[in-house]
Amino acid sequence: MMGNLFNKYSLREYINAYRNKLQEDINKLEISDSTIIDDLVERLKTRWTINPIELQNPKPSEPKETTRRMQNTFGETYNQKVYEIFVTIPFKGNKDLFDCSPSTSTVVYLDKNFTINSSSVTGTIVLTDLDPNIYNSAINKVVGTLKSNLPGVHAQIKPWNDKLEDLIKQSLEKRKGVVAKKHDFMEKIGLKVNPTSDDYLVPNPVVKRKIPKPVAKRSTSEKKELVPILKDEVYNDIKEVLYNVGEAIERKPSLYQGKHEEDLRDMFLLFLETRYESTSGIGEAFNKKGKTDILLKYAKDGSNLFVAECKFWKGQKKFLEAIDQLLGYLTHRDSKTALMVFIDQKEPSVLIATAKSEIKNHPQFKRYLKDNHDTSISYEMTLPDDSKKLIQMEVIFFHFPK
Repeated sequence: MMGNLFNKYSLREYINAYRNKLQEDINKLEISDSTIIDDLVERLKTRWTINPIELQNPKPSEPKETTRRMQNTFGETYNQKVYEIFVTIPFKGNKDLFDCSPSTSTVVYLDKNFTINSSSVTGTIVLTDLDPNIYNSAINKVVGTLKSNLPGVHAQIKPWNDKLEDLIKQSLEKRKGVVAKKHDFMEKIGLKVNPTSDDYLVPNPVVKRKIPKPVAKRSTSEKKELVPILKDEVYNDIKEVLYNVGEAIERKPSLYQGKHEEDLRDMFLLFLETRYESTSGIGEAFNKKGKTDILLKYAKDGSNLFVAECKFWKGQKKFLEAIDQLLGYLTHRDSKTALMVFIDQKEPSVLIATAKSEIKNHPQFKRYLKDNHDTSISYEMTLPDDSKKLIQMEVIFFHFPK
């Protein structure tokens, strides 16, 4: 039998999850020679250190006189005068450690009258008599339960904390090489990336300038006309920018509360415009059209190379209509697109599962490709007027609760 404390997660798996999330953070960074590595190391170290729990002295409230219904050994109920003392036990450190089971642990139960909050444990001690010894015994039992497995927990997280700085430095150095290779590739295909656009820097205004036209392929017409396509590598990078920006906005309610679709759209557009200095000599930079969509256009004929549409979740029917609207923007090119769905309701996981199931009923649905993230899914669709023309569509969900 397991207690109600130190039993929700395996501490080993919890530390591994920290490792994976740290790597995800680093993989989002655009590190260049101008990046101040030491500052970045300190910020990442602060964020991903697993802080041990340090319990502080309990703080009792003034006793409150009241009555409670009691029951004797014969099952008879009666009113008993009691004293309720509300106790706060502050603590420093990572609250999740109270849920983690170390490799060696003791089964313990926290008093049901006590609750673990983000920085304190609170609860009520009920006394039938104002006896300091009885109070101290009760509070010592609670504190003892909280401390029971902490030595084992702290011993197990110590190696992680001790080696964290070296792990971060090694990972950043590796990431720097990956980014340099990607930037070199994107330069060669005619789409320059602003190397300062990472999570820790405020992007500067970009001076737009012409660069070579996008990669092209020949059409099937008799004239064998060259038509531009958006390379998969660029498309994947754009999707990552949209996902990362939305994930950052989720953590800052002041950015999304009370905002409309077009307001949120402009935040994403800002980061796209800042990341890509320009597109091509015959293409335009990212721009907006109408209320909610983001476009990357081929200026020679005005057709769309990339379209992203922003919609609040308003049920299955509206979700499918949003897909109709998005696919209606596209042309008979190798078009790539994204639908960003903003969820302002509770239980977002349930609504996302509903959307995943409902999209299969869309007449243009071809097949599911893969989950790029928990809330970013790749699909293959067809054009409404051409069942043979395949379209890549990314559906990305963000939770912006009211």
